[in-house]
Amino acid sequence: MIVDFEYQPVLEDYKKNGDMKLGSILKILENSGNKHSDTAGDAILKGSNNGKAWVLTDWMIDVITYPKYGDKIMARTWSEPVNHPLICTRNFEMYCNGELSVKGTTKWILLDLTTNRPCKITQEIIDKYQPEDKHTYEDSKLPKLVVPESFSRETPIAIRRLDIDFNDHVHNLTYLDYALEGLPQEVFDNRDFKKLRISYKLAVKAGEEIICKYANVEGRHICCIYGKSGDLRTQIEFD
Repeated sequence: MIVDFEYQPVLEDYKKNGDMKLGSILKILENSGNKHSDTAGDAILKGSNNGKAWVLTDWMIDVITYPKYGDKIMARTWSEPVNHPLICTRNFEMYCNGELSVKGTTKWILLDLTTNRPCKITQEIIDKYQPEDKHTYEDSKLPKLVVPESFSRETPIAIRRLDIDFNDHVHNLTYLDYALEGLPQEVFDNRDFKKLRISYKLAVKAGEEIICKYANVEGRHICCIYGKSGDLRTQIEFD
């Protein structure tokens, strides 16, 4: 099942130069995925209330061209065939005025909220999504991220109550905001990144203390978000 999602951008989706923000691109892709789940009869909120939730573990995005203010936006999403009993792959494309502008892929697990352990993805669930034999990238294995040996910048992050989503932890797109906050000013000012890779390790919940550590490794801007005890929660790499 391939699902198309037409999105009407708003002013807050854009930077001062008229390019769409990277966070807005992810938001559009995420919402297309939510539409896919609703169409498949697997509503996200209903599942969460019943004790199980889809949890995002990884993003990988390639920006071909940034949509501009006034462009017509359409996102497309589908699930790949499930080759691992605990992992689901969802792919994305975004079209700007009919031309491919963004492509990406994500990895998901189905989490039992009582035991906090992954559940087996049953054939019944797979059939609901009607997987497509269509791949965004030839290699379905995402490149592994390496934690830098040292960091040049550290930024304490204050978690707002509004950062917490319906699963009672920081919403996945909010980690991107934290990473952007941790970038040096000159990098942030020129943030026309073409590649984005995110790996979620451990959820951040309300009331926790976190810090974003930054390193530039061979031109790649790496942000690692740590908990108070020094445990890595999320790693984000911009290129």
